[in-house]
Amino acid sequence: MLGTYHLNALFEILNKLHFVYEPQKLWQFVLEQGCKTVQAEAGTYFEIQADGKTMHVGTAYGIDENRLKEISFEVGAGISGWVAQYHQPALVVDVRQDNRFSKKVDLITGFTTRSILCVPVFSQKRTYGVLEILNRKSGQFSPQDQEFMTLLGRQTAVAYQNLLLLDEVSHTKTLLESLLLNLSGGLVAIDLDRKITICNPAAVSILHLPESSYIGKSSAEVLKTIPWFVKILEDTLVSKATMSRQETLLTLQGEETKVGYTTILISDPAKKVLGAGIIFQKLTR
Repeated sequence: MLGTYHLNALFEILNKLHFVYEPQKLWQFVLEQGCKTVQAEAGTYFEIQADGKTMHVGTAYGIDENRLKEISFEVGAGISGWVAQYHQPALVVDVRQDNRFSKKVDLITGFTTRSILCVPVFSQKRTYGVLEILNRKSGQFSPQDQEFMTLLGRQTAVAYQNLLLLDEVSHTKTLLESLLLNLSGGLVAIDLDRKITICNPAAVSILHLPESSYIGKSSAEVLKTIPWFVKILEDTLVSKATMSRQETLLTLQGEETKVGYTTILISDPAKKVLGAGIIFQKLTR
């Protein structure tokens, strides 16, 4: 069970951890804070590669990172490899007495490893890597040090997973914005409160809307000069029924215009309806 010192340190680290938004800086921060808390001379974060068989050095503290990156690491080999394979922490008081220890790292880096504390970094979905810290400056690594690093590893996995999700959302958002920007047809969508969620540049141009952005505004207000649009969006939202490849005549800027359109429902992954939209294109000039 963690004592006051470890609990306070863990709280302070976690209080800052979720405000680090770059993966490299996240691992650097966690490794540095972990080493300082348990008074370790050095440490390394090994990232498991997509093949699940190899690891590479993500970052290091107190040891030559460039030298470390010259070395290949395998899951299952060495103490860090053992931790990566079995998802269990390892506390080795004297590496000379542990046959899992590999001397090649010390030979290449010039660092002398005496003791190791290594923990897996994993979430419910996957194991991302391992945190390995070396040589306690005073005394030996304790069970409390191990519990502290284990909890830190798990919380870091959650933070890293959130970063990956944010990156995925950001990428999807950028892709969607690009598609909407370059879509030749118009697209207007509303949410359950009948507020505009999407109104792409083509829609603004085809409908001769005076402004460039209408997100968050009432559809009834934005489309008041084209009440047909308001009605069809409302009908789609209420009936939850869509129409495909339909045509209608609209008066746009005093000119009768044939428009082709398709209505859509916007839903979440659980199929809950979040809004309705209409994709349309001018068929006559």
